[in-house]
Amino acid sequence: MSIAKTYQILDHYQVLRVTGADSHKFLQGQLTCDLDEADGTKAVLGGYCNVQGRLHASFYILKVADDYLLILPKTVAKHLLENLSKYAVFFQTDLSIDQELSILAIESELQKEPLSQSQTSNSNTVQLTFGQLQIVLLKEPELEPFKSTNLVGFIPSKLDLMALEQIKLSIPMIESSTIEKLLPHYIGLPQAGGVNFEKGCYTGQEVVARMHYRGTLKTHPQKATIHSTTLIDAGSEILNTDSKKVGDIVNCSFDGSQLQALVSLSDKALEQSLHCNGAPLSVIR
Repeated sequence: MSIAKTYQILDHYQVLRVTGADSHKFLQGQLTCDLDEADGTKAVLGGYCNVQGRLHASFYILKVADDYLLILPKTVAKHLLENLSKYAVFFQTDLSIDQELSILAIESELQKEPLSQSQTSNSNTVQLTFGQLQIVLLKEPELEPFKSTNLVGFIPSKLDLMALEQIKLSIPMIESSTIEKLLPHYIGLPQAGGVNFEKGCYTGQEVVARMHYRGTLKTHPQKATIHSTTLIDAGSEILNTDSKKVGDIVNCSFDGSQLQALVSLSDKALEQSLHCNGAPLSVIR
């Protein structure tokens, strides 16, 4: 693989591999997405809820041969593995963190088909495309040329290409500080295509479906700018001028001058002055 013009090694993400004859059946009964849509040419966004409908994790799923690969933050991967493994023992399936695969983000000037997937014919390299970002899964020898920080196009870790693109596209990622705290609708997982309401039962499905069909949502995901250069943790409270909590930070990343964020915000707070960790917060509308 040739050196990309703009790239970043995503060592804060991991791949959870699911193998075995019952992998599809097992995952289909646990996750919010429809596994049938992950067909080797298209990846899917999905989530895994507890019985109260709150998310353990959100992730991208790719199908490679007969395996399913889940891409998610490293701080959540072990938690997801441990929780899914409790139920995997009843199926012919095996779950593990794939230590051989590394993840590379490459910026592209062309916006391609959402969540398209491809695999090179001469190697095991697998690519996931969303927005203007290519996420490449590759083994250590193929990653080696990208490790030099002196190469033109190398992006330092202070700028998180993955997070910035996800915020831009309103794709929510559960982080360690928000495990089992956030509901799919409040952070935009259904809106981003990560919940299928036709597929049938999965863990937490009753709560998620009831909210979709019967609920009157008063909290929605929003994109926001935070006028600070100090990174703010996911799950941090958003306050109004009366210091009353009106929302939460879902994801936050530094763009080189200030913070860009995906937030879960009460609708009534849209016209209010807001702040988080003492920094002014402006909703992008």
